[in-house]
Amino acid sequence: MRRELSIVIAVVIMASGILWWRDLPLPSQDANPYSEPAYLLALTGHLAGPANQWVDLTLQKGNYFYPPGYFLLLASWIKVFGFSSDSLLGYTHVVHTLLVIALWVLLRWRYACSIIVTGLVTLSVFAAIPHGRPDGTAALLSALAWLALPGDGRAWPWTRVMASGGLAGATLLVSPAFGVGIIATLTALMLIGAPGPIRARCQSLLVWLVCAGVLFAGVISILLTVEHAWTLAFVQFTTNVAVRGREVNVLPDMRSPYALMFSVVPFLLLAVAPACVVAARWRRRDTLWAVSVAFLSGAMVWFVLNKAELLLLHHYLFVSKSVFLAVFCTRRQTPFWLKSGMLLLVVAISVYFFKSEFLYLATPLRAEARRYAATVQPSGTLAVDPLYFSQFYRPGHTLDYIGTTQLASWTRFLAAIPDRFRSDVLAGLPDAPAPPSMIVVSAMTVWTFGPPHFDDFQCDDRAAPIARLHALGRTWNLPAEPYAIQVCVPR
Repeated sequence: MRRELSIVIAVVIMASGILWWRDLPLPSQDANPYSEPAYLLALTGHLAGPANQWVDLTLQKGNYFYPPGYFLLLASWIKVFGFSSDSLLGYTHVVHTLLVIALWVLLRWRYACSIIVTGLVTLSVFAAIPHGRPDGTAALLSALAWLALPGDGRAWPWTRVMASGGLAGATLLVSPAFGVGIIATLTALMLIGAPGPIRARCQSLLVWLVCAGVLFAGVISILLTVEHAWTLAFVQFTTNVAVRGREVNVLPDMRSPYALMFSVVPFLLLAVAPACVVAARWRRRDTLWAVSVAFLSGAMVWFVLNKAELLLLHHYLFVSKSVFLAVFCTRRQTPFWLKSGMLLLVVAISVYFFKSEFLYLATPLRAEARRYAATVQPSGTLAVDPLYFSQFYRPGHTLDYIGTTQLASWTRFLAAIPDRFRSDVLAGLPDAPAPPSMIVVSAMTVWTFGPPHFDDFQCDDRAAPIARLHALGRTWNLPAEPYAIQVCVPR
């Protein structure tokens, strides 16, 4: 077992090291709102997001609409390794490496899944590397919270129950969506999978929930008390729920080819449907049945609160789904053709969905980024996209380019602020977000969102026309040079 784990650790570290060396994966489109508050926290001790003021004016005073767990962890990393594209990418790969290893240990040692099944399931997770988002950190904490609980048939010592509860609370601090998912999953698992009478299970669950709640509430309380930001945090949270909640908690069009391929098949058809079949056989309460019910519990609670992101993206890193697939496909009663087809299809879809993380392996991205960045002379207030944010960021003089394209966002957040809090949270803020003096946008962002459309700006054509990437003998719907720069200045 130790030899196997050593080999797995070596392979995962080597694969992650190669990706980091090749500057992959590229930052996600919303990396800026997550990296800036962490950097300012490390630099000044204050949590704020002024670069995202075109989304919400009050972010200039503080960034409290989202739990601070990810910002605290990333700020600690930045304190040690600095704020650069290499440092931020290093954090992503360290976390993702630990996630893959933790998932391997959970599947092999807790649930005795076969090495082939475990390898395929972890490969599907390895393909999903959310650079610049808290998803990977939340998935890691979810896996650790599950690992901290003792296995079936063993006594449940209070220390491990408390440790697992603390890790579940930390997951909620990093990502509310992943947090409610793992809390619902492990709550069901503790009620139906723990040894002993129902009274003992409920006592263990109560201790577990208290530990999760104390960690979550304690960290937030300390932070808001130190920063004197209770009112601002309440306003930002409520306005974010009112505005953003309607956008993410909607059912996407599941009939579109995109949703059919990347949501219906890998999540609903290959995971949820088999879990429902297994859960319906309630008389056979074995490990697979308990895992199925736990997975469905987490998925149901997550679906109620955040439909769009779960169905279209987050299920790729949903630890409960990975555990169910592995346990289901390890069961001897599952036909070989069925479980091999399920796992190969899940891996294929995951790799294809995140294909940009691997198709650029032969492209010298770091040299390309340095070459294009050298052609830019920043001046005034710079609006920049995630690929160049860490290179050009200057506190108080940088805007998130993707945020500036959401012209109506800050007015919606402003209108959602209750009247009784307006004078307090808006004191000292300008009436409107600062306009950019220069716009720097990469070919990847132009490819994804289209060219900049600002009537009073004139853009050069150094990144146009954008050639398509040629790799593996075919042409892909990706830019050949993702770091190619387009600069826009006032007319």
